Amino acid sequence: MSVALAHEYFSAHGGAERVVEVFHRMYPDAPVYTFFHDRRAYGPLAGYELRTSFLQSVPHGGGAHRALLPLYPRAAAALRVRPGTELLLTSTSAFIKCVSLPDETIHVAYCHSPTRYLWDWSEQYLAEEVPAPLRSTVRALLPGLRDADLRGASRVDHWIANSDVVRERIKRFYGRDSEVVHPPVDVDAFEARPEREDFWIVVSRLSAYKRVDVAVKAFNELELRLIVVGEGRERGALEQLARDNITFTGRVDDATVKQLLGSARGLVFPAEDDFGIVCVEALASGAPVVALGRGGATEIVRDGVDGALVADPEPSLFAAAVRAVGSAGLDPRELRRAARRFDVSRFETRIRASLDHARVEGRAS
Repeated sequence: MSVALAHEYFSAHGGAERVVEVFHRMYPDAPVYTFFHDRRAYGPLAGYELRTSFLQSVPHGGGAHRALLPLYPRAAAALRVRPGTELLLTSTSAFIKCVSLPDETIHVAYCHSPTRYLWDWSEQYLAEEVPAPLRSTVRALLPGLRDADLRGASRVDHWIANSDVVRERIKRFYGRDSEVVHPPVDVDAFEARPEREDFWIVVSRLSAYKRVDVAVKAFNELELRLIVVGEGRERGALEQLARDNITFTGRVDDATVKQLLGSARGLVFPAEDDFGIVCVEALASGAPVVALGRGGATEIVRDGVDGALVADPEPSLFAAAVRAVGSAGLDPRELRRAARRFDVSRFETRIRASLDHARVEGRAS
């Protein structure tokens, strides 16, 4: 089966990029279509046959890629998958699903989320991500971008959602059914240490919607050690808010994240996210999770079994949940077993089965 891959862009390492890494291991000879590869920020992509768009020649470091928003539909249309490709597997959360395809190519989209800044997150996006002088201009662009997004979605033949939450959103915004295949975690790459150190951890991009301020305020109240791993525009404000028991590391490498997760008392996850892969990584490391009881975390964390689900993003509620989980004495070995539900081997099996099914079913009518 002739397979091609596609992904929005390579500028930062996150959950979506880890999914693409698994796709590439599964299909190492497949070309990878993408808007651009920011080599300085992302690092090399050894062994990848990249097919980049004209946006590759446009400056996109330091978050400048956000200014390219009006160009993405045109850049996608200009990316043409080569004839003879039987199946395109796309990792998408925005416009890469709009690539131009031969009529015979079956398009399977692994969806991390329908394009959030066009649909249910548009006002929040304008408030948090767009400078005030540009908001009216960007708001005027949104209807046309929504039309382009819907045209691209209509060319997808088979949808795979990364969570039940995303499946519901695909149905709501695109009117399409999908199956759920949770993102992969290589559980064996994490270590569950029986002796834990005296700190909790947050691993997150420091953006407003990630609600790291809730964790900081909770640990200001608790006066327990908290290590915040990650970088973003909210870092300065969070550091101003935090007391001396809270440490900010900035961005660290994967080995350091694994070491910290393996040593921490637990992970705090206050965001309403589409999935929350770091929650699985924490369980694989034997660390319980205190998470907001909304979004994809509800598919990972079983309240009272793997940690706690908190009803609202209130610091006092998170503080109470951390106290309760900290005194519960949850067994790291059991937490690690719970993470096996999301192991990479299961993911690969499900994806291969989905592609085989798509190949048999062919193009959607």
